[in-house]
Amino acid sequence: MRWLLLLMMIVGCGGRAVVSADGPSPVRYVVSVSGDFGAITDASSGVTLQDATEAELGLRLSIVPVRRFIDGSLGQRVRVEHASLSVDGQPYEELALEGRTVELRTFPDGEILTLGWVDRWAGPHRFMEVFEVVFPVISPAPPSLKRGQTSSRRIIWPFLGDDRLRWDSAVDARWTNHGAVEHMNSKAWHLTYEGPWRVHGGRRSGPEAFKASAAGDASGAVYFDQGSGDLVTHEFSWGREVSLSGPGGRLTQAQAFAGKVERLP
Repeated sequence: MRWLLLLMMIVGCGGRAVVSADGPSPVRYVVSVSGDFGAITDASSGVTLQDATEAELGLRLSIVPVRRFIDGSLGQRVRVEHASLSVDGQPYEELALEGRTVELRTFPDGEILTLGWVDRWAGPHRFMEVFEVVFPVISPAPPSLKRGQTSSRRIIWPFLGDDRLRWDSAVDARWTNHGAVEHMNSKAWHLTYEGPWRVHGGRRSGPEAFKASAAGDASGAVYFDQGSGDLVTHEFSWGREVSLSGPGGRLTQAQAFAGKVERLP
């Protein structure tokens, strides 16, 4: 995982139903993400500082609503029941994610407002600064669409870690509702999306201060339970070109994420 350490050193009526006043029911998901991390390159000299790396992240998550805020948003506890990571085909033994929790605060339609306690997931041995795509893929928040309709709605999420580390991401997604289909033994709305992905942020102060920016594209196919509005399946393919600038110069890396979210019975 030196690629990450090196980077850090320099630097409704359709689509998805709105949940009831009681909030969503507890749910469990299996999340698999393949990360294809290109070579780390010095932007000034073009020198390759780290070869390309492939990583496979697997998570089993439980999501339980725990509180409702005055603005109507929901606080949901996301707990890691099981986690595994392999790097270039070799098991990584220091992930240290099992049992850790964050609070995912969303509006009832799934739009992410904040990620509480995210430093419990982030860190030099856990690498969720890079795999933060887990959060929007479990709560992508499409617009409410009738069958055959297409509309735009951003997928947005902040990632605020310790030491003033922050990433702000947005996918300007164009959504289409393909109608209700049989999926995973139930009726589900089938939606797809695609659009540009933008990221900006960094660490604002201290000896490890850096600025980050990224641009790329995201696409996916999502199924929501027609009755409850719960996410059933999300297959996604997202990619970005990352640039980190700090006292030591500027590094670039291409990152691609592909994976699947599946609701457990």
